[in-house]
Amino acid sequence: MLKYIFIVLFSILGTGAMAQDQDSMMVIRKDANWAIKYVVKPGEYVRMLALRFCVSEALILSANEPEAIKKSGPGSVIYIPVIGDNFFSVRQPLGNLRELYYEVKPKDEIGVISTYSGVTKNQMRSWNSLKGNTLIPGQKLLVGWVKMIPRDTANLATIKAYPSTRKKVVADTNKAIVPGGLDTVYARQTNNGLSVLTEKGTAVFFEKAGKSNTYQAFHNTARRGTVIKVFNPGNGKTIYVKVLGTIPDTKQYANSIIGISDSAKEALGVTDSKAWCELTYSTN
Repeated sequence: MLKYIFIVLFSILGTGAMAQDQDSMMVIRKDANWAIKYVVKPGEYVRMLALRFCVSEALILSANEPEAIKKSGPGSVIYIPVIGDNFFSVRQPLGNLRELYYEVKPKDEIGVISTYSGVTKNQMRSWNSLKGNTLIPGQKLLVGWVKMIPRDTANLATIKAYPSTRKKVVADTNKAIVPGGLDTVYARQTNNGLSVLTEKGTAVFFEKAGKSNTYQAFHNTARRGTVIKVFNPGNGKTIYVKVLGTIPDTKQYANSIIGISDSAKEALGVTDSKAWCELTYSTN
């Protein structure tokens, strides 16, 4: 009998540990909510973590002591609230969801843990295949799901939010030199790529007299002076162009979404007078 009980206990604990290793995260009870005890990685700071865990920066600040935030850096611990928009007690058909597990402490009760997750005791038992209300210290319980974006996500809206650990820089043959520092202007105008409009369609190249250290463009909705990021999906090359004004109403630009000075063709890897491209630019 003792041997049987040991096997059952080992099976329960082992299953929880395995689940924790497979794309899951551990939480603790903090105040009246779950929280992730997160170890800060190189290059991360509070605003980045707020974006990554889909929670407001204010909530992270309120969940931590001011001194802890002030001294936060690689290796330090920050508590990430799991509440509201980033927590789910029902599995959703969404990407970027991670399972949340809680390690049972002595004197923990299933009713209290269920309350933290906002579910019934029956639901908690169902999630974890429990036969009764008895919990074992060290046992790992599934308590819900958190929405979070993986580090180093190559996504326009978040690429600045999750930098990887610094590595030796290798030359990228697809990345053109950005004339006139337009990439910096673009970052400022779009809040580092977080506030952007996107558009896909045909770009037309026009002859521009004289020399300029910036690539110039015509566009019908972006204001004069706006910097547009132009991506060529055919070869992965990107350039930045500065808007001069609206697209001229001539046959040359028919059915196009942008006109670009032909000095940019080589940097964008284009040989024809037209090319399919993807645009992103400021919402303002």
